[in-house]
Amino acid sequence: MNALAVIARKDFKDSLRTRSIWVIAGAMTVLSLSHVLSFMSTPIADQHTRPFVLAVAQFTLWLPLAAIGIGFKSIVGERSSGSIRVLLGQPGTRRDVVFGTYLGRSLILTTTVLLSLAVMSVVVTVGFGGMEAVDVIGGTIALLLFALAWIGLTVGVSSSVASETRAIGLVMGLYALVEPLWRNLVLPLFSFAFTGSSQVPSQATVFYSLDEPTWYLYVNRLSPAEAFNAARYYVPELIEGLLYGTAVPGPHAPNVFGLAVLLGWATIPVIVGYRRFERAELQ
Repeated sequence: MNALAVIARKDFKDSLRTRSIWVIAGAMTVLSLSHVLSFMSTPIADQHTRPFVLAVAQFTLWLPLAAIGIGFKSIVGERSSGSIRVLLGQPGTRRDVVFGTYLGRSLILTTTVLLSLAVMSVVVTVGFGGMEAVDVIGGTIALLLFALAWIGLTVGVSSSVASETRAIGLVMGLYALVEPLWRNLVLPLFSFAFTGSSQVPSQATVFYSLDEPTWYLYVNRLSPAEAFNAARYYVPELIEGLLYGTAVPGPHAPNVFGLAVLLGWATIPVIVGYRRFERAELQ
């Protein structure tokens, strides 16, 4: 077993023994589940034809916070405690440390997400009377891509800085930018740049038509949350189309671009973080 795999395995096992990881996973499950239960009590719940797609949407807000809790100390915490020298003293390089830790934290977040989905699936099945297999498969794929995007961003930031304070400050700043501030600040700026007006198009049909401006269909998906919100519809519909030959109502190019964005968030920050960590002087 090479050094990268050894570090990933060690990080995964150590994380499993950490109580805070399970507190984070439990909180994410409870908060996401509460939104589903709240929706099930409304009259429009009976009109929803894709309940699992609705269920995975409830992770949009809470999963990034879970990823931040799991990943922000992953590398910088080892640097702050001095244990990074122990890791580097074993067979392995700084690259092995960064990417091995990334794999370990990805496995942890994936495990917690799948456990949360298992609980959610029971509730959705009982509440809505069943789920379509393509929705379960496609929705799960979309959610795991979203999870990898956030753990990649978080571990990348953790690899880039020398203190835990900077890590949490930077990652929470990025969270604010691509989540709560995205539609109220970032998109209006893009809209002004493309159209001369800060008015942002409605999101009501963005997943199903090409009526919105082309710039908006692509720029909106630069946010991991918006790329995921499109993917949770698009991926099941794409699987359905491939299996049964049905038409996919969503536009292909922007949605494929959104999937590429999620993969970019999952990989590029880790690569950048590794480059910075490779040149860093360890105290």
